[in-house]
Amino acid sequence: MKNKFLIATIFGLSVTLGTTGAWADGTETLGPPSIATASGTGIVGAGAGLRDGPGMIDIDVPGAVQQVLLYWGCFANPGGQDDTITVDGSSVTGTLIGGPTTFFSSVQGATFRADITGLGLVSEGFNSLLVDGLNCDFVSNGAGVLAIYDDGVSPAAEIQIRDGNDLAFIEFAPPLDTTVPQTIVFPVSTVDRTADIVLFFHSVADDRDRPSSVDITVGGVTTSLNNLLGSNDGGEWDTVNISVNVPADATMLTVQALSIDRLGTGDLPASLDWSAAGIALREDVPPTLDGRITGGGSNFTIDGARITKGLQLHCDLRNPNNFQINWKGHSFHLLNLTAANCTEDPDIIQQPPASSPFDTFNGSGTGRLKTGGTTDFDATVDFILVDAGEPGVDDTARIEIKNGVGDVVLFVEGFLDKGNFQTHKD
Repeated sequence: MKNKFLIATIFGLSVTLGTTGAWADGTETLGPPSIATASGTGIVGAGAGLRDGPGMIDIDVPGAVQQVLLYWGCFANPGGQDDTITVDGSSVTGTLIGGPTTFFSSVQGATFRADITGLGLVSEGFNSLLVDGLNCDFVSNGAGVLAIYDDGVSPAAEIQIRDGNDLAFIEFAPPLDTTVPQTIVFPVSTVDRTADIVLFFHSVADDRDRPSSVDITVGGVTTSLNNLLGSNDGGEWDTVNISVNVPADATMLTVQALSIDRLGTGDLPASLDWSAAGIALREDVPPTLDGRITGGGSNFTIDGARITKGLQLHCDLRNPNNFQINWKGHSFHLLNLTAANCTEDPDIIQQPPASSPFDTFNGSGTGRLKTGGTTDFDATVDFILVDAGEPGVDDTARIEIKNGVGDVVLFVEGFLDKGNFQTHKD
């Protein structure tokens, strides 16, 4: 096993645990970037798979851009990595920040990073970047953009980035069987806060179901987001954007990616390469209506397809609202929650005791639908999510996704096969 206590990222404290210095990056762990990172009110990330050729990175930045970091990763034989990539016609040379590490046979995994802020390719609002020219001699996995922004309204967030190259496959010998957890420690607060998390992974293939888990632990409580990875940005790159509540009395948050079959599917877990993690801790806006619903890794089987999801949605529409739905060859990412109605069904008895004043979340929104190599920004989702108590065996979901011309591309309804919804007070 890797040393799970090697690194601690510190919010608001000038203390670092372990042996990693202030400028580190990381091989077989993620470390503090070896460059200075900007301040801001938030972060956002997006990526593109490059296994099959050029790709488009579509990123919507909700504020003035403070810094833009470009990451890319690949697998190659010794000497076969590529430190140069092309973004919208501009050639970019990156720094090797992790690896190369031999993963199997002679094939090595590696991650590169470049600060492309000065190129002016990413600005406030929607951006679409053509990424090309990555030529590694085994697999050119993909690339991702992480943007730090300032919306001009919110208080400054505590922003931390960890990057490098951390490989994991459950059947390999240590240290390649798992990843090193990334932990942040921060002072208590008088109010709840929100942690926005951006994660980049490469090498998780989309040709078959391969289980994985992203575990997020806050205040000693772990949420497992199961089976979120699978070339959702195109082969073979995954971007995870997730927001989690940080209670006022919490002082620690840990993120870890695992090659594991948490849901007992019987499928061989995915091999993965964790390239970067960005975390922005910010104060919540005082709510006008109590209630939010969270969950992750809930699975359905419809005509042989497995559907997985991760979500955090607020009854009063306030951000953050995240809803990611993945199924073979498709992914839907919520961009705007347009309607929400939270109700309490008296016939549903949430035991253990109810965690919020409601059990049913009826909502709709618009988002980005990816199907193969095409992207539809006019897709819609309508859903009803029911938390019927722990451990989640009675929770239900009804989800309908339509493309931009109104055709139904996904409909699922019924009890969760595996997984859990949880409603909360705000």
